[in-house]
Amino acid sequence: MLLSACGSKKDANKSNFADAIQSYLDTRNGVCISLPAKEAPFRLEKKTLFDIIHAQEKATAMVSAGLLSARDIEMPQPGTNKLVAGTEYSLTDSGKKFLVKGGSGNLGNWDGFCGGKYKVREVENFTEPADMFGAKISQVNYTYEVDGVPAWTKDSSLQAQFPNLVTALAPTAGDKAVLVATNDGWMHEMLFKKRGG
Repeated sequence: MLLSACGSKKDANKSNFADAIQSYLDTRNGVCISLPAKEAPFRLEKKTLFDIIHAQEKATAMVSAGLLSARDIEMPQPGTNKLVAGTEYSLTDSGKKFLVKGGSGNLGNWDGFCGGKYKVREVENFTEPADMFGAKISQVNYTYEVDGVPAWTKDSSLQAQFPNLVTALAPTAGDKAVLVATNDGWMHEMLFKKRGG
């Protein structure tokens, strides 16, 4: 009876919640930015009227950070027989090291550059566990840091194009997680869903 009073993985407490969140963060690729195309190498027209994702600016920033190299080319203009000025972007050795297939996290599953590892710093607070949709859940607010941050994440032109870098690397970076009580203890909802929950 004394041993059971010491607590179990099923208890709703900051330590168990930190462990559950860390288990999920360990499955992530670290801080990621999306290529401005599905994969590399890729080509972009130099002058285009419809660059709603700011592909040129993002590619230029990736060149500045040493992830891509660029060379001027002539390329076919879509829908015409004309050649137009363009740029071909290829991976550098550094870019190859950090490229993760499908690492962008976007709907198109584009490749991305990723680095570092998320680490829970502190569980700040959590809601009292409550029943919802047949499961007991708790919403948790936590702070985190990124260990092993690669140098390219600090490139100012890259940070200007990818504000998520600045957010993820801030000393006060934090997030929310929904945790689900299972027979093995608490689990992040994303892992719970992946395992058929």
